[in-house]
Amino acid sequence: MAKLIELKIKTPKNIYQKLTHALCPHREEPARSLIFIVEGTKKRPIIGIRYPGKKLRKRELKAVRVNSALWANLYDFEVVPYKNGKEINTQKFTFDELLKDFQENKKNSKRFWMLLEELYNDNVINKKPPKLPGIDSTMYLLVLKWIWIQEDFNYRFNWEEVDSPIRYVLETRTGTRTGRGAGRAKFFAALILLKEYFNFEQVKKIIPLY
Repeated sequence: MAKLIELKIKTPKNIYQKLTHALCPHREEPARSLIFIVEGTKKRPIIGIRYPGKKLRKRELKAVRVNSALWANLYDFEVVPYKNGKEINTQKFTFDELLKDFQENKKNSKRFWMLLEELYNDNVINKKPPKLPGIDSTMYLLVLKWIWIQEDFNYRFNWEEVDSPIRYVLETRTGTRTGRGAGRAKFFAALILLKEYFNFEQVKKIIPLY
């Protein structure tokens, strides 16, 4: 059973820096052995992040130099939603499921869209989301917030941009570098297409998410 650690991040502007300094010391723990509660409390968890993630690994280098990056994908984690103190099946919050729910239940809500834009730009949810059918609106936004942060860590930012205590690189299992990707922008673009004109099946062809 994973150990729970409560992690409070009060300043959204420093969210990446706070995460790197909290997670880095635990990089050599068994995979997925820790859950940092980032929304809610240990007694009443709402969102956790399971760390170390499956993509995190120590690199095998032929020669180690002073500036060598010994780790790959150092801040990979899994988003863990909770309901009534129990973990929710994450398959309910895949990109496919989130896009379908947005198309069917949320794309016509101006309030919800304003919250999505704010979340995309600033990692914050400053107003109470509207009650809409489908996935609970608050849970939808909170899960998406942490998925987007995870995407930014894995595909967008380098180690200096997130103020990592140690150097690392972003790469696939075969060693191909993956940095400077779109990160959260890819999924947000898919939401825009759904909102404005296209349907789910068309969007999947226009913007492959995997």
